[in-house]
Amino acid sequence: MAAVALEIQARIPGHGSFIMTGDAVAMIRVFGGTLHCFVGGGGCRKQALYFSRTEPKKPLRCLLNGPGVVGDGHRDDDGWLVDDELVISVSHELAPKLDGAILDFGTYNKMQRFVWLATPAVKGPACTCLRSIGPAAGKHSPCLDDQGVGLSDI
Repeated sequence: MAAVALEIQARIPGHGSFIMTGDAVAMIRVFGGTLHCFVGGGGCRKQALYFSRTEPKKPLRCLLNGPGVVGDGHRDDDGWLVDDELVISVSHELAPKLDGAILDFGTYNKMQRFVWLATPAVKGPACTCLRSIGPAAGKHSPCLDDQGVGLSDI
C-alpha cells in the first residue's frame, strides 16, 4: 500500500465533527473515494453502526479539513473543503452520535475493516469490530475483508 495519508477532520453540517485516521483515508481512496456511514438494524452491542461504499439519497455530506485533503472542490467560508474526489457522508440518524469520534481502518477480529475507535457522544462501551459494508443484517452483513485477504495489501 502507498504511504499513509495524514489525518483528516470531517465536519458534519449542523452536528460537530470527527477525525479520520490516515489509514482510514488511504483505504477510502483505494475503494473509490466514497464512504457512507449509517445506522442499521442489529450490529455490535446494538449500536448498529455500518459503512457502505455507495451514497444513498439525502445523506449529510461532510466538509473536510486537513493536510490529506486534495482534489477538485471548493472551500466554504471557514476553509473547509467540499471535495469531489473524497466523499464522506453520514446518515441523519448517525450524525448526532459522531461529534468527537475517530474513524480508523485496521485489522479487528482477524479481518480488515473500518471501525469507530471512539464515539464519545454514545453512552456505553465503544463499538469496534464492526461488519463493514452492505445492508444491516447483524453478523451476516458482508465485511470488506470477509475472505481474510488483507485489503491493505491491494
